[in-house]
Amino acid sequence: MNKSQLEILEAAADCFANYGADAVSIDDIARHLHATKGRIYHHFRSKSELLCAVRMRSVSLMFDQIAPIVDSIDDPLEAMKKMAFTHVQLILGHHSFHRVVSEDFRVFFNRSTTPDERRQIQEIIDKRTAYENLFREVLRKGMKSGVFAERPISLTVHSLITLLNSPSIWYSPRPNQTQDDRDVIARDLAQMALGALGVKDA
Repeated sequence: MNKSQLEILEAAADCFANYGADAVSIDDIARHLHATKGRIYHHFRSKSELLCAVRMRSVSLMFDQIAPIVDSIDDPLEAMKKMAFTHVQLILGHHSFHRVVSEDFRVFFNRSTTPDERRQIQEIIDKRTAYENLFREVLRKGMKSGVFAERPISLTVHSLITLLNSPSIWYSPRPNQTQDDRDVIARDLAQMALGALGVKDA
């Protein structure tokens, strides 16, 4: 993805997150970007395609950062600590993208009927499932070794990710907020998540 496409996605994510996908038009995104509609249509054929790209960008950012942690850290507790912390960092650092993903997109996409739109939606679902499977892998290992409490895997994964995703709803970026400030939020929330897994003094 080139610089121009990323700039368009960032502008679209801001608009979708602030006003809702249904209320936002390509004209709105172009004004936010201080560009013409033609620049957007050069890269994205429709608002639906643009919204799909924003959602895929959000999930891909997560997957690309978390997958190497799973591959490189064998200890399930240490892996989960870093996964939870990194997940929240990404939520805070790319808030608009993840705010869009946190909202239920089925209502918007129920109007999508073209094969290409259905393909894009399925790609997002598949990527999100692959991301959840990274957590499943570490949770299974941790439950087997006794590090985490034995609980149904799917229930645990969905509850854990919902907790880690919560800043997408309540967090509001502030101009004077530093990376250290965001790291404190990420550490605290990661510790809460580990506590929910049955880890004491995480």
